[in-house]
Amino acid sequence: MKAKRKEIVHAFFHAPDQQERLNICNNLIERQRTFAWQKWEFGFHVLEFPELIQKMSEKNLFKLLFLIIEKDKSDQGFFDRLDDGGIVSNIFEILIDRTNGVQHWSRSKIDPTFDFRSDTPPNKDPDAFSQTLKSYHKLLWSKELPNGQKLNLSDGIKGHYLHFSEGGIGLNLTSDAITHTYRNVVKMQSVIDNVPKDEINSFYNSSNVIGGYTLFPGGKRDGYQTINQSRGCNIKIVDRFDLTLECIRRQYLGMPNPLSNNLKGYWEFFELFCDFQRYVEFFLLHDLVDESFQRVKFHLPFDDEFPSQPFPKSVDEYRHYMNNTLTFIHKRTERMLKFPRYSSSNNASF
Repeated sequence: MKAKRKEIVHAFFHAPDQQERLNICNNLIERQRTFAWQKWEFGFHVLEFPELIQKMSEKNLFKLLFLIIEKDKSDQGFFDRLDDGGIVSNIFEILIDRTNGVQHWSRSKIDPTFDFRSDTPPNKDPDAFSQTLKSYHKLLWSKELPNGQKLNLSDGIKGHYLHFSEGGIGLNLTSDAITHTYRNVVKMQSVIDNVPKDEINSFYNSSNVIGGYTLFPGGKRDGYQTINQSRGCNIKIVDRFDLTLECIRRQYLGMPNPLSNNLKGYWEFFELFCDFQRYVEFFLLHDLVDESFQRVKFHLPFDDEFPSQPFPKSVDEYRHYMNNTLTFIHKRTERMLKFPRYSSSNNASF
C-alpha cells in the first residue's frame, strides 16, 4: 500500500463522525479505476456475510469500499447502515493488518472454506485469476505419479497456468471448475425460475471451494478443443463432470464416448496415470465412482446412453443434482484434508 493510502486508512479511526468517515472513503476510491461494481455479485455477497471480508485480497477490499460508496449514491444511507453495523470498520481494520504484513489465510495450507472469488478481480474467473486457487492446485497435485515419476508443477512459465515437463512431454495444465449450477443457461430457465433464488445462490456459493476444482491439460492444438472447452460445448455433456468422468473411464477402456476425439488430442496427460482407477485416486475422485472403480456414480440417473442436453428436467431433478454435487464436493474436500501437509489449522470447522 502506498504511503498516502496508509495515511488515509489510519485516519479513518480518528475521524470525529460518520460524515468524516464517508469523506475518507470517498478520498480513497477517487484513487481507483472504476469497474462494473453493479455486476460484482461476490462483493454484494460479502456484505451479506461479512465474515468473508477477512480473506479478501487487499485490492478487493478497496474495490469493496468502491462498491459501498457508489451504491450509497443511489441508495442513500447505505454507507451509514454498513458503518453502524461495523462492516466498514472491519474493512479498514483488515487493511491495516495488510499494511503490517498480517494475512488471514495461507496459500501453503488448504483452507476448505476459502472462496476463490476472494482474491479474484471483480467479475473475472477464479480459474484464471485466483492466485490462491493456483497455489492450492500446485500444492495438491505436485506429487508422485503411478509410474514413480513426480508431477512437478511449475507456475513460472510465461503463458502457462501450471507447467509440467518430463521425458519429452510438456503440458500446460489449467484449472477447471467441476460444478455447474446452470442458473444462467437459457434452456434451464423454466426449472431455475421455480427454485428459490436463495437455494441457487447457496449452491453457487458453496461450489467455489477447492473440492469443486481440478486440472485438465490446456493450450490450443490443431484439430482439437481443450477438455474444458469440449465438455462445456458438447450437447451430450453440457459441462457435467459426472458425464465427463464417464467419458474418461470409457476412453481408458477404448470405448466410444462423446469426448473421444478431444480426449485423444491430450491423451499423453491421461497416460501419466496408467488407468482409470489410478486417475481417480490421483485426483481424489473416489466419491464419484463405486468401490470397484467400474462405474461412475452419476448426479442424475444414467442408462449407459448419452442423450442430448442432459440437464435436470424438473425442480426435483435439479435439487437431486444439486445435493449430489455438493455432497461430492464436501467428501472430496475431506479427502484433501486427510493429508497433513495440505491441511490448515482451521479445518475443524469444515
